[in-house]
Amino acid sequence: MSAEMARRGLRAPVNVTWEISLKCNLACLHCLSDAGEADPDELSTAECRTLLEELGRLKIFQVNIGGGEPFLREDFIDLLDDAHDRGLVTCVSTNGMVVDDGLARRLSGMKFLYLQVSLDGATAEVNDVIRGKGLTGES
Repeated sequence: MSAEMARRGLRAPVNVTWEISLKCNLACLHCLSDAGEADPDELSTAECRTLLEELGRLKIFQVNIGGGEPFLREDFIDLLDDAHDRGLVTCVSTNGMVVDDGLARRLSGMKFLYLQVSLDGATAEVNDVIRGKGLTGES
């Protein structure tokens, strides 16, 4: 933070955390969102774009996106592109289960994207207690 910014103070939050969907393909014991099924009142694509426009206007530096599993939203990649077009840095929390080679390639080309991938155990015995039996994310 520059001395000038410190003197003036912040005009908006540095980052915002957004649970974009409660829909999730897992039922992890540690889930703080009690995710599983999508909430019927989740924002539409148009409403998400309006929110991103506002966050960009406010000059929010980073949007932390989680849920549920963000990549289960059919419009999520387009929303990421929209966020980046507005100069927003994104950090997406994912369980990694739906990230295949094609999606990984697409994500690797996004300049303003950070990914946080859950790793819940090095062995099936540890992991299965947390994520569910056989849900290791291995191909």
